Amino acid sequence: MAAGLAAGLAGCGEEKAGAKKAAPEKPAAAEGRPAKRPTVSVALWGGELQIGFTEFLCRSFPDVDFEFVLASNSTDYYRYRADRDDLPDILTVRRFSLNDVLPLKDKLYDLSNTKAAASVYGSYLDTYTYADGTVNWLPSSAVIDSIIVNKTLLDEHGIALPKDYASFTEAVAKLEKAGVRGFLSDFGSDYTCLEVLQGFSIPVLNSFEGREWRRKYESGELRELSRSVWMPVFERFFDMKAKTGLGEAETRLRNEDAKQPYLKGELAMYRGTGRDMMTFPARRNDVGVMLPYFADDAGSGCYLTYPAFHVALSKRGTADPEHEKLVLEVLSAIMSREGLASVSDGKSMVTYNRDVRLETDQSLANIGGAIAQNRIYIRLASNEMFRISKDVVQKILRDEIKTPEAAFEAFNRGMKTAQTEKAPIAATIERGYSTAFIRGVGNEAASAVVNTVRAEAGTDLALVQASYISPVYKGSYSAGDLAYITKKDDSWPVLARLSGAQLFDLVAYLMKVKGTSGSVTNDSTLYVSSGFEMDIEKKDGGYTLKALTQNGRPLDRSKLYSVYMLSDGDYLIPTKLKALGVTEYELSRTRSNDWLAQRLIEKGGRLEEPTRYLTLR
Repeated sequence: MAAGLAAGLAGCGEEKAGAKKAAPEKPAAAEGRPAKRPTVSVALWGGELQIGFTEFLCRSFPDVDFEFVLASNSTDYYRYRADRDDLPDILTVRRFSLNDVLPLKDKLYDLSNTKAAASVYGSYLDTYTYADGTVNWLPSSAVIDSIIVNKTLLDEHGIALPKDYASFTEAVAKLEKAGVRGFLSDFGSDYTCLEVLQGFSIPVLNSFEGREWRRKYESGELRELSRSVWMPVFERFFDMKAKTGLGEAETRLRNEDAKQPYLKGELAMYRGTGRDMMTFPARRNDVGVMLPYFADDAGSGCYLTYPAFHVALSKRGTADPEHEKLVLEVLSAIMSREGLASVSDGKSMVTYNRDVRLETDQSLANIGGAIAQNRIYIRLASNEMFRISKDVVQKILRDEIKTPEAAFEAFNRGMKTAQTEKAPIAATIERGYSTAFIRGVGNEAASAVVNTVRAEAGTDLALVQASYISPVYKGSYSAGDLAYITKKDDSWPVLARLSGAQLFDLVAYLMKVKGTSGSVTNDSTLYVSSGFEMDIEKKDGGYTLKALTQNGRPLDRSKLYSVYMLSDGDYLIPTKLKALGVTEYELSRTRSNDWLAQRLIEKGGRLEEPTRYLTLR
C-alpha cells in the first residue's frame, strides 16, 4: 500500500558539561545540555507503560529530565545495549528469567542491601538471588495464572468444586459423561505449555530439591533437569493429559480459543489469568471462581504467578554517588504503592511487596488468603525453557513422545543443544546518533531512522513517537540486533491518506491525549516528523501544536499526503483517523525494522541524515 499511496499522491543527544565524549561505536553525542537538571534514562518494556508509569515518574520527580525509550519485551535487548556499553540507568522487562540475564550480571547494580529489595517478601526474593547472594532484578506486580472454574455449571450437574487433583479429575470425568467438556487449555503458545507443565507440579518444584535445582540452573551452574524434581512433573502431565482428554487438537489452539466454549457454557474449567477471570465471566449470571492448580493435598495447591514488571539498575548509571542516590530514590518510588499501581493491569494483579496491597476485583477475593499463606509460585521462564517446553509438550499431545521418561530425555537434549553460535554480521552503520532530546532539534536517532523508513516506504510524510527508537550505534550489526533499533512488539504501521488539515488535527490531538499508549508525557516522548516540521509550545508541562510547515513554509491544508505512522496496538491513531473522517488507511504488515533491513541489509545502504523537525517554544 505504501507504494500505491506514493504513486497515487505523487505531486538529539546532548552531553553534560565536562562529560567524556562517546566512544566511536556509541551514538554521536551533541553539545549544549544545561547541567542544572539531572537526567535519568529509562527503558520501557512496552507501550502500555506510557499509560501511567511515565506520568507517575514525571509527576514524582518534577526536577528530573527522564529519557524514555520503548524497548523490546526481551532481556536480549539489554544484552544488545550492554555489548555497546550503553545500558540505560533503569531497565524494565516483563518476560524474564534470571538465567537469561546472567551475562549482564557484572554490568548491573547489586540491589541486595537496598530498601527496595527489603520491601519484597524474602521467599520471592530468593528466586531472584544468585548463588553468590547478588540481587540484580526485583519483581513487582504479578499476573495470577491458574484454573478458572464455572461453579454454576458444576452445581447444575451436582458436582462439588474440586479441592485437590483427585477431585479435579473426578469432576472432569462426570462432566464428560454429561456432555460438557471438563477442562481445556490452549497449547499453541510456548508460555501456555510451560505454565501448565509447571502449574500442576508446583509442590515438587517448590520443594527444597526443586528450589535448589532452580537456583543452580538460574545461576548457570547446570544445564540439565534434575530427575528427582522433573520426572514427577512429566508423570503428572501424562496423567492429566489422559484424564482430561487433551490431545493434538489443543496444539493448534490459541489464547482466545479455549475461552469461547467457556463463554457458551460448554466448558467448565480452563487455564487462565486474573484478567481472564474478570473479562470472561461465562454465561450471564454464572458464578466463576479462580482456584489454585490442583495438588495431591488440598492444602498444597498453589497459584502460578509471573511478574508483569521487573526492574534493574545499571552500574554505569550509578557510578556517580549523587546520581546513584537519585536513581535509588526513583527505584524506591517505583516499588511504592503508587508506583506499583501505575504498572499494574487494572484490578487483576497482586504484588510481591510486603508493604503494598493493590486493589483487586471482587472475583479474585479468595486469592488474598493464598498470598498470606505463601501459596503462590513464580514461574520459571527462561527463553530456552519456553522453547523446549513448547516442543516437548506439543509432541506429548501429538503422541510423538509416549512416556514420561522419553519426555524427560527429550527436554534434557534440548537444554544441552541450546544455540550458542554468534549471529553473523548483516549490516554496518557508519555514524551513530543519540536518543537524547535537543531543544530546537529533537531526537537525532529517531529522526535518522524515521527519515530512512519513510524513504523506503515511499510515503510523502511520516509521524512516529520518538520513544519508539533506541540509540543508533556506529559499527556492525546482526540482523537480530538491527531490529532492536525500532520497537517491534505490538507496534503496527498505519498507512493513510490525510489532508494537511487532517494531519494538523491528528498531531494536535496526539499532543493532548492522556492515559493511553502513545501519550506524550515529556520531551522524550514527543513525536518525530519526517517530510514536515512541527512548531510546538510547551506550557505548564503540556504541549500545544501551533503550526506545521514544509521547508519552513505552511503545510498545504487542502493537499492530500500519504503518511506513515506507528500505533502501539491498533487503536489510538486508527480511532482518531475515523473521528477525522479518514477512510483510506490500513495497518501494514511491513514494520519499521523491515524497512531498515531493506535499506541496510538488502541494499547495503546508509541511514538518512537527521533533520531539524521540531521547534519547541
